[in-house]
Amino acid sequence: MSGAPPAPMPAALAVREVALAQARELARAGRLDEAAELLDGLPDEDARDAAVLDLKARVHAQRGRLDEADRCWAEAAALSPGHRAAAEGRRRIAAVRERAASGGIAGRALTARFALRAAAALVTLLAFVMLADLWLDDGERTDPAAAPAATAPAPSATPSADVLAGLRLDGPGVRVQRRPGEIAVTFDRGLFRDGATLSTQGRAVLNTLGTRLRPHGDRLTVAVIGHTDRSAVRPGGEYASNVELGTVRATVVREVLRTSARIPTSRFSVSTLAGMLPPYPDDGSGAARNRTVTLRISTAGAR
Repeated sequence: MSGAPPAPMPAALAVREVALAQARELARAGRLDEAAELLDGLPDEDARDAAVLDLKARVHAQRGRLDEADRCWAEAAALSPGHRAAAEGRRRIAAVRERAASGGIAGRALTARFALRAAAALVTLLAFVMLADLWLDDGERTDPAAAPAATAPAPSATPSADVLAGLRLDGPGVRVQRRPGEIAVTFDRGLFRDGATLSTQGRAVLNTLGTRLRPHGDRLTVAVIGHTDRSAVRPGGEYASNVELGTVRATVVREVLRTSARIPTSRFSVSTLAGMLPPYPDDGSGAARNRTVTLRISTAGAR
């Protein structure tokens, strides 16, 4: 007899995990400002999490902000004694500082101003070189020699890039950004009238998009990320929180695309960032546009 199903992940924890995953991908792609903005937007209780602090430290280090990186790693180590990535990051920062202090700058006939600039440049350069190999999902170091050799795809396999290149998704109301291994889709206008009710135009845009996805539907996976504005939901309303509202919006869009694109439900993932990192500025003009989702389309098996 099988055991009881695992308890569902609390909504707040789910949001934090989704935010961490997205911030990690942004940082890996070099979009450090966006990664930092997403992490800085987490609630205080989530910001004091060792995994969040570790990722913030890595972002700071890649920007050359070693003092801030060291502070985040120190806090992560205090929260999680024995945190290997935090200890390793602090050790490397200490080494960077030592090299910057004794790397031949002293003793040269430099002006104080030039010496400071040279030291700052050296610190930044060494931070990139020495901390680059910390970008691992689990925060642990890996011996490159122990990594398995990459294998070439089978000759009969259709390259992922060819599948994505064959997609023509641009159209009225749809914005497409092609990235390595995926296509990101945003929408010019909010898809929902209110709550999780699609507008007539929003449903039409999604049906058109699904029709364009259909020829390659058996080879695609689609991540649907629901968005809301930052305003709290009304007490006693239909939805308990923006997390719930964003999740329901993503689920509604999944069902429309599942039908129109004929992509199996198992090829979709549904998540939400609620009001964090909305596609548009969360001001008076952007609030309605953020009643929407974003899509990340990749080939089956690529994730």
